[in-house]
Amino acid sequence: MDLNECYEKGFIKKVEIDRGVIISLIEMADIKELAVNTAKIDAINISAYVSLAYDSLREILEAICISKGHKVMSHLCMGELLVDLLNDFDYGSFDRLRYARNGINYYGNKVDYEQGLILIKKMFDMKDLLSNKYLKEFFMNKK
Repeated sequence: MDLNECYEKGFIKKVEIDRGVIISLIEMADIKELAVNTAKIDAINISAYVSLAYDSLREILEAICISKGHKVMSHLCMGELLVDLLNDFDYGSFDRLRYARNGINYYGNKVDYEQGLILIKKMFDMKDLLSNKYLKEFFMNKK
């Protein structure tokens, strides 16, 4: 689905920039990252933590979209929009992470322990890179 189709189908809507929502999304993303980082992750539960790490990344991406005046109801459309909004968004990496998470959440795929740790690291690296570049003004002044 391309960006125009995302708008036409109502998956992307223009919204007012809402500082409170952006800060809440950043806080929830950080809570989820903390939960993953402090969990006792093993080969049995790794898939659940990959999914939680993706949720943390997704919340940061949603916060970026809202900070640019957009609400997105589709992960696929979110990626398309971010390519349009950010000159350095790595859509290929995001799409691979989205695909892995969808396999877990929608098809019951299990992730190998070592691969899961790599996915979690990539998700948090992307989250940190983008939040530090595009949301710094929001998490620096959370008042």
